[in-house]
Amino acid sequence: MSNAVQSGRAASLTEKTILGFIAGSAAAIALVDLVLLISHTIALMTADEVVVPRMALDQDAAERIAAAPGVADATFDSVTITADGLSASPRALLAAADVLGSIGVIGLCIVVAWICVRLFIGRPFSAAVTWGIGTAAILVMAGGLLGQTVRANAHTEITSELGLTAVGLPSFEMSIDLAPIGWGLALAVIAGAFEIGQRMQRETEGLV
Repeated sequence: MSNAVQSGRAASLTEKTILGFIAGSAAAIALVDLVLLISHTIALMTADEVVVPRMALDQDAAERIAAAPGVADATFDSVTITADGLSASPRALLAAADVLGSIGVIGLCIVVAWICVRLFIGRPFSAAVTWGIGTAAILVMAGGLLGQTVRANAHTEITSELGLTAVGLPSFEMSIDLAPIGWGLALAVIAGAFEIGQRMQRETEGLV
């Protein structure tokens, strides 16, 4: 047996080991994220006290920080509150925002695991993979943007229910993070590349 054949087999085994590790890791991340999401949602809907992070603040000066040498001004822009006896509506909105923020990550991990399996068996280009990547792109974009919108509405309801506008919280404030659009577009490009690969694979098989 030649050294070339042996090295080829060794490389194939190494590639399969790496693909198996990546697929297993992606599947494990998706599973852990799903379990944590379910447990957090249950706690959010049933606990007496609800911790709400990153609620926007009006521009109140942080006087002690502003007094430090070299600091011209300082403000608080967010606050974490623990709400006691919160009603069901803002709890449901917070839970929905968490779900929307997680479905993109879970979907992406599932697609990564599926692509690794297809590479493992030597058939990476298929309609299922292309549609899977496209679906993940939509989930990342829609989940990220809708999650931010739903969370902003949850904060608005909490502010109104607890009467927090009097102590420095705005009645409504929303800042948009456009990163999900960038990730979604990147995935869409990858889906397009897989579609081209699938087409070339069909043409090649037709010539054989």
